[in-house]
Amino acid sequence: MSASAMYTNSQAQTWRYEYEADIGLAQTFHERLPGYCPSPLVSLEDVAKELGVKAVYVKDESSRLGLPAFKILGASWGTFRAVADRTGLPLDASLEDAAKAAQELGITLFAATEGNHGRAVARMGKILNIPTRIFMSRFADQETVQKIESEGAKVTVISGDYDAAVATASAKSKEEPNNLLIQDNAFEGYEQIPAWIVEGYSTLLAESEQQLAKQGLRATLMVTPIGVGSLGHAVVAHCKSGGRQIRVLTVEPDTAACLHHNLQSHEWKTIETSATIMNGMNCGTVSPISWPAFTKGVDASVTISDLECHKAVQYLQAHNVNAGPCGAASLAALRRASTINPAALGLDSNAVVVLLSTEGARGYTLPPGAFDT
Repeated sequence: MSASAMYTNSQAQTWRYEYEADIGLAQTFHERLPGYCPSPLVSLEDVAKELGVKAVYVKDESSRLGLPAFKILGASWGTFRAVADRTGLPLDASLEDAAKAAQELGITLFAATEGNHGRAVARMGKILNIPTRIFMSRFADQETVQKIESEGAKVTVISGDYDAAVATASAKSKEEPNNLLIQDNAFEGYEQIPAWIVEGYSTLLAESEQQLAKQGLRATLMVTPIGVGSLGHAVVAHCKSGGRQIRVLTVEPDTAACLHHNLQSHEWKTIETSATIMNGMNCGTVSPISWPAFTKGVDASVTISDLECHKAVQYLQAHNVNAGPCGAASLAALRRASTINPAALGLDSNAVVVLLSTEGARGYTLPPGAFDT
């Protein structure tokens, strides 16, 4: 099976997910953050007509709590929970109390990133007025580095890939007892904070459900980008719980399709990746705490090229959705999958599709063929 083939799992339709925690706590926390409001759910009527479905919507995360991506939802909840756990604060503590406790203990935040997660962790460091150190792979671009540094973080670009950046951040965080690694992918001995980050992402899914309900609609398919898999994990959990029967389609770059390859081979393993305009999805290892949910709850998986993604960016921006490449990947995936096996996605006249657009517009190198479109 090639990377571009579509993976499907018919058994995912009947599988059910059971939450181990009260995810409502995360949404309550987010509602207390300064500047909180639900992100827009934008209708794409032309795409719905193109595919012959009832409706297609984009959950536009181009502006979330003052940052151009959804990542702050996970980073904020994960950081708050980690600080509360380390300092003994109750979960209804204010940000001011969390900041004071973190400062008194001398906490420094650490993270590895391809972009948006690191900036979100850096923003939490800024809010709590504590130091933040961010590690990035050799694929890091200067614009992204500068944006993270603008949040007050110290950024180190290493010579290795994303997985090497994670290993470096983890090792550095262990040098002092009050350092905290705020990472959105789990590994052996490090699972609790990534699980809290997954919980944090549930807020945008609850919002989308509430926004659809106001129009008398329920989603039948949700399309999510995959990097290390934390957002995808949250999507599977939401779509396969609480009596919901929502199909899940995942998307990755052709050049960094760790989940797609793992699903095809039925084996969790690291893959080699190469550069893509979908920087935040350039990850070679699926988070191990998310892998079990993916094997049972992902209905379909596809990969896309940079050119397909670029075309989706152009389309969304022309239709008032300020999407970057990682955000536009969901639309490109829907279009590709609809030409391969629409039945596996339930794409009929009653289908209601939600595309997760995870980041706002940003600069990137145009892929070959872009000037011909």
